[in-house]
Amino acid sequence: MFLYDFLQDYYKKICVDNIEIFKNKKILITGSNGLIGSNFVNYFYFLNINFNFNIKIIAHSFSKPIDWLPKDNNIMYLHSDLNKESFDFHFDYLIHAATYGQPKKVLDNKIGTVLLNTTTLIKLLNLAHKNSAKVLFLSSSSIYGETSVIPTPENYNGDLNTFNPSSLYAESKRMAETICKAYIDDYNMDIKIARIAIAYGPGVKLNDKRFLNEFIKKALDYQEIAMIDRGEAKRQFNFITDCIEMCLNILLHAKEYIYNVGGIFDENQNKIVSIANIIGDLLNAKVIVPEYENIQNLHAQSIVNLDIQKYINEFKKNSFVSLKDGIELNIKWIKMLKDNR
Repeated sequence: MFLYDFLQDYYKKICVDNIEIFKNKKILITGSNGLIGSNFVNYFYFLNINFNFNIKIIAHSFSKPIDWLPKDNNIMYLHSDLNKESFDFHFDYLIHAATYGQPKKVLDNKIGTVLLNTTTLIKLLNLAHKNSAKVLFLSSSSIYGETSVIPTPENYNGDLNTFNPSSLYAESKRMAETICKAYIDDYNMDIKIARIAIAYGPGVKLNDKRFLNEFIKKALDYQEIAMIDRGEAKRQFNFITDCIEMCLNILLHAKEYIYNVGGIFDENQNKIVSIANIIGDLLNAKVIVPEYENIQNLHAQSIVNLDIQKYINEFKKNSFVSLKDGIELNIKWIKMLKDNR
């Protein structure tokens, strides 16, 4: 099943001002096998199928195109090491979504992670400048580090220990934002930055090791979720179609350069242990919480709560996919992947 078939009812609810701007345009999407990248590809495919937008898509990924990406004459798939790739073709929009997002993959690809957000970004921005293309760079909530400013606004400068291995991803994203600003200042480029909280939902891979998906797989396989810590950390979640909607509005119409992108934060529901309990209830699985905290996990942010009021005020967004509904869809997706292995 294509991701398009799975999520088309939710794609219909995406509200982007003057979406017709994309008609007959060409869009380069990096990281097209990832959760966010694959949903961008499928959403533009949705616009072509349902509204005859004739959008040309160049979808680049490290590996061959994943099974749930659509096959279509308007889509050109490329796969290679983006850090070693050189492009020279026309496009009107660049969405740079390529990254190593999972903590283990970051630690296994330290230099590659840095390059994607520095020298490779520079190559892509040079090409975008040559094409007079608009750019959306996907940054991360992790750039704020450990903060006592809650919820965290865009003008908070961040607090990170550069020698902490977990900071490598965040610091590379911070450098990328600085590079983007240099291109805005020196070349007057139209570049927007979306600092994204945890995106989740259909489009995630079965081998994704981030905790929400690991909880679902544990519940399905063993009927229990054994926590590695007490799950007191708090995270903000962003259902994938809300993420796509917010990112595209920022790309096309945002008045400023940088925006937080996330869902509604609930002080109790957004604890990691609360997520485990939601999944446990939905799948009738037991949640096992250790008696004592695992100090090895304490280097992670204790809370991620982005202030998304700037986006809400500017774009009047008042509806988000609920965490429970989003997790139910995430479960359904992972079940389907497991059944089709």
